[in-house]
Order: sequence, then C-alpha cells, then structure tokens
Amino acid sequence: MKKILTAISLLAIALTANAQRDMMLSQQFFSRLNINPAATGNSDDIDLFLLGRWQWTNVEDAPKSGVLNVSDYFEGIRSGIGLSMLYDDIGISNRTYNCKAAYAYHVNLNESMLLSMGLSAGIYYHYWNPEGHRLLDPEEYGRYTFPDEVDTHLYPDFDLGFELATPKLMIGGSVSHLTNNEEDVTTGKPGRHMYSYVRGLFPIGANFDIAPALVYLHRNKVDKVELNAMLFYKGMLWGGVTYRPDVNAQWSSNDLTFQVGIDWSQFRFGYSFELGLGEVGKLSNNSHDILISWRIPKAKKEKYVRFME
Repeated sequence: MKKILTAISLLAIALTANAQRDMMLSQQFFSRLNINPAATGNSDDIDLFLLGRWQWTNVEDAPKSGVLNVSDYFEGIRSGIGLSMLYDDIGISNRTYNCKAAYAYHVNLNESMLLSMGLSAGIYYHYWNPEGHRLLDPEEYGRYTFPDEVDTHLYPDFDLGFELATPKLMIGGSVSHLTNNEEDVTTGKPGRHMYSYVRGLFPIGANFDIAPALVYLHRNKVDKVELNAMLFYKGMLWGGVTYRPDVNAQWSSNDLTFQVGIDWSQFRFGYSFELGLGEVGKLSNNSHDILISWRIPKAKKEKYVRFME
C-alpha cells in the first residue's frame, strides 16, 4: 500500500509540474493581493488574511499550501501597501516559497467608483531534495530530468495589475511572474500567468446578497476557468460553490468546491471542501481550505468605500 501511495504522490507531482500553475483558491476573493497587487489596501482597516490548503489528505506526502496577506490603505498618499507570503509544498521534498511587497495607487473616479493600479516585487525560492523520492528505474537518478543532489534556486519576482470596483461590481486583471520568459520555465520556475476576473454583488430581499463571479487564468497552453457564486445572509453568514471545468488540460480535472463561513466582529472564518470530478479526482476527494481573517479597525475612516463586501 505504501508503494501505491508513493506512486500516486509522484503522479500528483507530475501533474502539478506539467500544469506549471499558481494556486487557484476558492476563497481568494476575500483577499486578492497575492494574485493582483492592485487589490492592496482595498479596505479601510488593516487587513490580515491567512489561508491554509491541504490537498488529497488521504495520500502520503500530498501537496500543502499556505497564503498570508497583510495590507493597509493610507489616504495621505492615496496608496495601499501590503505584503504577501506563499508556501507551496508540492510533495516529497519539492516546495516553493514566494514573498512579495505590494503597492497600489488608488484613484477615486467618483464617490462610488475606485480604480487601483498595483505592482509587487519580491523573491521566488524553490527547494528540491531527491533523497525523499523513490524511482522504479534506478538509472533515472542523476539524469537532467532527476538531479541526484539538493537543488535550490532563488529568482526575482514581479506582478502587475489593475482593479476597478464599485459597490456592486468589481473587474480585475493582472500578470504574475512578469519577467519570466517561457524559454526559462522549469519545474521550479513558474511561467508568466495572466488573470482576469469579474464579480458582482446584488441584494435578494432584505437579508440576502448574492455574489456571482468568473475567473480566467492563462499560462502558456494552460487555460483555467472558475465559476463561483456566494450567498451572504445579513453580511454575517455565507456559503457558496465553485466549479472549475476542464478547458484544455491533458488530464480531466473538473472539480466542485463548497464553501461556508462566518463574519464575527472583526474576524472572518471560512472552510471549503473540494470534490474532484475528473481523472485526477479519482486519486482523492479530500482537499480542504481553512481561512482566518482579521480586520484591525482604524480610528479614522476614509471618505470612500474601498472594498466590495
């Protein structure tokens, strides 16, 4: 059984490497600056956002990921300033770390429309240790496809994006890993990613609001679409569903994600469960996200609403 699980884990790594994609997180709309620096400072409060993801939890050495975003808005310079840190353990001694400082300049087009333009800069670090792996063919060790020594790389990393927000509609677009050329892409160096998204917020009666959303990600020959709908009750309880259809992936990888959460005082707690539907989903249906967010109120509130709740 252990050998079977190891083989499955290796397959999971191969799939991840083949896709060469950043994480797509079902609760990403609550804090977006790790994929779009233009979202930095989109709240009147100091915003701390922490999300952990455990993928395929019944598989040995399965992927684990984490995101920490911190941001604040400064009216005097009409700017948001933030920090984003990402950890991605792809599995079996293969992991990456991404740390970026983010800046966004905000322009109030009118009292209900905000345009922000952002840039982030930082480092991308990749670690690989072959000692944690077992291969069916020992002759594979030492080849260029499988280094026989610990391999580490450190790269500069830059993102660029914009976001246009009103109380009922938000439109955004960004390019991550801006300076990475496709010719230089490896398992440890991601290619340039292009994101675009739109999200609405519409009242349903006195107590409910619905927030439909569409996200599109393009990376070289990989395209990913995300359809999402969230329902909010009195701005306190929320739940939703996300569907990611297979577009042009080599492996069928459709999945459904269900989310629930609560806003209490300055805190937000969320949980999501992912249900795999395609060929990859046969490996495991046990993938979980846990979200914890804390907004630290500031004494002085700004004139304009900076975040579409």
